[in-house]
Amino acid sequence: MPSHNIVREINNAPSTTAIARVGGDQTLAILISDGDYTVLAENSGKIHYIANVSADRTFTLPTAAAGLFYEFWATVAAADGHDWIFDTGSDTNYFIGGVIHLDADAGSAGDELVPIASDGNSNSKLQVNLPSVGTVVKMYCDGDQWYLNGYVLSATVPAFADQ
Repeated sequence: MPSHNIVREINNAPSTTAIARVGGDQTLAILISDGDYTVLAENSGKIHYIANVSADRTFTLPTAAAGLFYEFWATVAAADGHDWIFDTGSDTNYFIGGVIHLDADAGSAGDELVPIASDGNSNSKLQVNLPSVGTVVKMYCDGDQWYLNGYVLSATVPAFADQ
């Protein structure tokens, strides 16, 4: 039997699956404090919880490197009164992809679900305006670009920009 901790089904017999974290930091999540935040490469793969912030906050991503992956979750009870700004630090390390904007004031003659995409060639900042419950932003770096996906629940549309 292999030395890893995953047991596979053989001949349709039921099995259990156990995946153990081995060595190093066992933390699975990071609670971001109320302030600008520098995302650490060593925290790749961990969920980053963002509570209600007292002002617009910038989250500076680490130097682009293949395999970096982050998830940012809103842990607010209602729409935050301030924005999250994700910054790659350079227009050469731009975002590819985008998020789905879930319109929090649905029914007010506005669009209900809107895809918001980067320009795919230089947008290195994403501003998540007034995030509410259920907002999740995921990003993966291939060593140069940051691939982005997620959904933003807000009355205000997210926006991309260059440096």
